[in-house]
Amino acid sequence: MRFRLVPLVAATAAISACRGGPPSPPGLAYSLPALTEVTYATGDSAAMSIDADGEMYRMDMNLSSKLGATFTRAATGVQVSVEVKSFSATQTNPMGAPVTADGSGISGPVVFTLDRQGVATLVAEPQLTGMARNYFQPLEVVHGFFPRLPGRAAHVGDTWTDTISFEGPQGDGSIRSTSIVTYTVLGDTLVGDRRVLKIAMEGSTEQSASGAFAGMDFSQKLSGTAKGWVLWDLQRSLMVEKYSDNDASGTMDVSVAPYPLSIRMRGQARTRLAEEM
Repeated sequence: MRFRLVPLVAATAAISACRGGPPSPPGLAYSLPALTEVTYATGDSAAMSIDADGEMYRMDMNLSSKLGATFTRAATGVQVSVEVKSFSATQTNPMGAPVTADGSGISGPVVFTLDRQGVATLVAEPQLTGMARNYFQPLEVVHGFFPRLPGRAAHVGDTWTDTISFEGPQGDGSIRSTSIVTYTVLGDTLVGDRRVLKIAMEGSTEQSASGAFAGMDFSQKLSGTAKGWVLWDLQRSLMVEKYSDNDASGTMDVSVAPYPLSIRMRGQARTRLAEEM
């Protein structure tokens, strides 16, 4: 997907009471989870409206994947190795047949570390070939798959704000993204028989990308907003689910067009721990 607002979410689990005093929640921070090997199922969809000098076009994008995450201890917190078990991408084309990609073009895991607050550092990337180069975004996995956390105890109503920035190669070009996200602890909820904590998010993102796609050079600038949440199992130190609803607009310059194109993209992204589905 050419634009996805960084998933901005977090959460925590049931607050245990201390005898003779108020509730004292444990720290909401990254550490080695109780389950060190899990699978997440993801689904992203987006509709892009393109205004070409008053003539409107629409492109729809759908991505789905199953990602195996393995956690190990790291000096700064935890190391995560994300292996793509399955991947599918489809993008409609108003001028021709849909464009598709699958997991055959992805070889090797995305490996990164997370400190207690979820600040990520890239360790290794997979080798990407074919159309997967344009649709699978390792940098978004590194910096956007997991939420930022406060690294301390968090009570209902507590908030924190983080700036999440990254830039680097993407497909046959490059990408740059900056998001400012505010998280708010809402309270606990049930997922199956487990009590987890839900945290809302609201943020803004600015993103630019350039490169080549389908034989055309392009540059794109988008800015927008995202709202969503994450469910975090504090007892297992594990993300259970996250959701974001995104709305962005901007411009795109394409080598075959004599003028900039106005674009608007609206989409949703959801990730769930496979065992909880």
